[in-house]
Amino acid sequence: MSLVGSMIGFYVYPSSAQQPTKDILLNRDTLKFVPWCQIAEELVMDGNPDGYIIMPTTYEPKKLGPFNLSVSTDVEFELTSLEN
Repeated sequence: MSLVGSMIGFYVYPSSAQQPTKDILLNRDTLKFVPWCQIAEELVMDGNPDGYIIMPTTYEPKKLGPFNLSVSTDVEFELTSLEN
């Protein structure tokens, strides 16, 4: 399936979440889906020692495609891919 014509966005959750829900979504106030190939958002994180889950997503279900994730910060961090 193609991302052409899709709305893209991303969710950010604390990694300690047993079940990610909208109630614990860290970017719920700034969450947006855009019809472009790129989305950027600046978030101030509280330094959760367990880390965070960044979940790229499309607005419509079952729209699949590749994505690139870029993260920048003033402190050292590590990105780890979670496999299904």
